[in-house]
Amino acid sequence: MHIQFRIILAVASLTFALAIWFPNEVSADEVRQAKVTQVIQDVRILPSDASPRPAVVNDNVHQGTAVQTGVQSRSELTFKDQTITRLGGKTIFSVGQGARTIDLGSGQILLYVPKKSGGAKVKMGPVTAAISG
Repeated sequence: MHIQFRIILAVASLTFALAIWFPNEVSADEVRQAKVTQVIQDVRILPSDASPRPAVVNDNVHQGTAVQTGVQSRSELTFKDQTITRLGGKTIFSVGQGARTIDLGSGQILLYVPKKSGGAKVKMGPVTAAISG
């Protein structure tokens, strides 16, 4: 019985060490770029260094690029860590300067952040909302 206790203690210690060693949070790069996964009606990509263009599925959206939806238009963006952002009509959205920061110029969004991914921060004018799992 004493040997079983030692085995259980060793397995528990190993499990704890592995849990600490494996990273729980994704890298900052994974939340600084999203992929357009849905486009409904008038959705435009607004790069900072080029003219606006219509968005298509699989477009990349990174810092310095905004997404704008028209009236009764919608879009969905998915980040590498599986954070999902759905944009409603008449919305201007961009990825913020800090990791896990989203700038909402106007409109409405629905934001899903997976558990244990570190949360997110949404900025809209003078208001900032923090979301954590």
